[in-house]
Amino acid sequence: QNTGFSNGVISFPYQQFAVDASTRRKGEKMMEICSDDRFKKRVLHVEKRGREVVSQSKSLGEEMCSLGLFEYAILSVHIHARGCSTAAKFCNRAKKLQLLVSIDSTTRPLVIPFYSLNGHP
Repeated sequence: QNTGFSNGVISFPYQQFAVDASTRRKGEKMMEICSDDRFKKRVLHVEKRGREVVSQSKSLGEEMCSLGLFEYAILSVHIHARGCSTAAKFCNRAKKLQLLVSIDSTTRPLVIPFYSLNGHP
């Protein structure tokens, strides 16, 4: 949600997502599923006027969505979580997701932590 951090629009460039599941002993990433059209990422963008816009994934270099003041978007991404047969196992293994955000023509990483079921990151 754009809560007024910048003077203008916040945009999200098209990107491929990976969830960091690294431990102290080994680095591991769970990648987004891109090989099957049924699992392509979708963006549900709700504008100020209350109109919902659903968009499918595009190509690299394009914009997934842009948010004006007090607009928000919901991003739906399917992750290949090998070795995680349940949502609880995924929550315990996943550490963070990095999302690229363009604010005032500067692209910055936004790190979104995952919290395990016991409340610790």
